[in-house]
Amino acid sequence: MSVAGLLSEHRVIVCVGSGGGGKTTIAAALALRAAAEGKRAMVLTIDPARRLAQALGLDTLASGGQRVSDEALAAAGCRVSGALSAGMLEQKGAWDDFIRRSAASDEIAEAILANEFYGHLSVSFAGSAEYMAVEELARIVDSEEYDVIVLDTPPTAHALDFLLAPRRLREFLDRSLLGWLVKPSVAAGRVAWKTARRSLGYVLDRLEEATGAQALASIAEFFVAMDSLFDGVAERGAKVSALLESEQTAFVLVAGPDDRVLDESDYLQRRMAELGVPLRAVVGNRLAVCPRQPDTLARAEAAVLLDGMDSGELARDWLLQLWDDAWRVSQGQELRLEAFEAQLPREVRVARVPEMDHDLHELSDLAMVAAEL
Repeated sequence: MSVAGLLSEHRVIVCVGSGGGGKTTIAAALALRAAAEGKRAMVLTIDPARRLAQALGLDTLASGGQRVSDEALAAAGCRVSGALSAGMLEQKGAWDDFIRRSAASDEIAEAILANEFYGHLSVSFAGSAEYMAVEELARIVDSEEYDVIVLDTPPTAHALDFLLAPRRLREFLDRSLLGWLVKPSVAAGRVAWKTARRSLGYVLDRLEEATGAQALASIAEFFVAMDSLFDGVAERGAKVSALLESEQTAFVLVAGPDDRVLDESDYLQRRMAELGVPLRAVVGNRLAVCPRQPDTLARAEAAVLLDGMDSGELARDWLLQLWDDAWRVSQGQELRLEAFEAQLPREVRVARVPEMDHDLHELSDLAMVAAEL
């Protein structure tokens, strides 16, 4: 069962993993593969480095997504019978659009958008980027414009933040916890703040993180304006959570060969299981490639090859040492990856993508990666 086979079994593919593992490249390659199979494919990234646009031959990516031209695909040698689109989430703009869609009137929407606390919340509240990622994913799914949507998750240190974001936002917007903020007594100032902190420590710590100050008046105004949105936001959050947990969504873990990434990948897949989010596939990315042979046999073959070259003894010895080093790195990676794969559930699919001999920033490069999947 290939990893690319997931594209015919699931509508949503979510690529997760620690930073630097190559999630963006794998996500784009999967979307390209889906387009090659005749599907209307969309890859959505939350990568501030703009690497996806570069890989797709685009100068920038529009927040709502844009189609990669058939001419660009043909020039790269990619045979695509479907369509490939790509988009990038701009966090503040996504929050603003979300408020405009959710508000009961234009007046309420403008009141929220102009609020100082909202300005902080939309860019710096813990989990803000992650929630908007899944919200935008749900919006694209609802649009029915695409057969397959591949999401490249935010480059955060803790990938679980993405899975927990809908739940955390619903807790944050719980009326039973935050109703006190809309009461006139809040205007009493510091005393009210200290009293409330005794029972609402967690929520208030998050508020303080978001604002950087105890701007209670601004916070109260925000929740007064948000009152009419609470039910809709909670309902939407529940729908987003259901999407992530449904059979139409498949999670793909992108892991590198070094110990730190594999340790974090191991922790991530175990926590996903505890949260009821099944892992469907693992991609071992950027792996060193050497023959799977005993060390002595591989070195003997390398020596024979070098003996046939017109080079001096010093160069020959140096190249043999390079071969020895590369072989040890490759075998070490193989052993670590085999140990990681051995503890995965049997139904999890595994693919391995070798380290390429050049940086990947062309559509043709993505096609090479797609072939490995």
